[in-house]
Amino acid sequence: FDELPETATVLDGNSCLSNVDLDALSDLIEANGLVDDSIALEVGNQTWNGGRLFILQASYSPSGTDGVNTQLTTLPESFGNLSELASLYLEWNSLDSLPNSFSQLTSLSSFTINNNWLTSLPEDFGNINQLYFLDLGYNQISSIPESICQLVSLQYLYLFNNQLDSIPECICELNIDWSGFDGGNFPYFG
Repeated sequence: FDELPETATVLDGNSCLSNVDLDALSDLIEANGLVDDSIALEVGNQTWNGGRLFILQASYSPSGTDGVNTQLTTLPESFGNLSELASLYLEWNSLDSLPNSFSQLTSLSSFTINNNWLTSLPEDFGNINQLYFLDLGYNQISSIPESICQLVSLQYLYLFNNQLDSIPECICELNIDWSGFDGGNFPYFG
């Protein structure tokens, strides 16, 4: 690319970007009809490192300043190919599920998907074992898969305002301060 859009940042100066990652972003455009983000590098706010997508902010706001100005309704299966993605922000979209491939995002350390319509998580969600921060608040999730107990790095878990019928007993064994509050005075778990 000769010139990056202002919403894309390359940390290490490497302008040779992964075709796998660009294809996943193109699939995201196609699956959601993102007319204002017609090329892969225009989707949301992106940070690249080592030629791979490192951070993606595709949260919805009408102006698009938080990422996208069209609500995402689906993530393509190719999204799981973003193997170096460390932080993902998808707030305020209309996502009701995650693709089966989502659990392949094993480099993901921070995932925020509050204020969507998620009803469940993939059964193998615990494969994302680098996850440190997980915000699932304000969705429609009725149960949490047992595999969440494999998230040994997890420090922040936001589950409030869901439709939870049950959670795995092993969740209490996670290394989370269950009585703590974050900097905004919100409980880590609710």
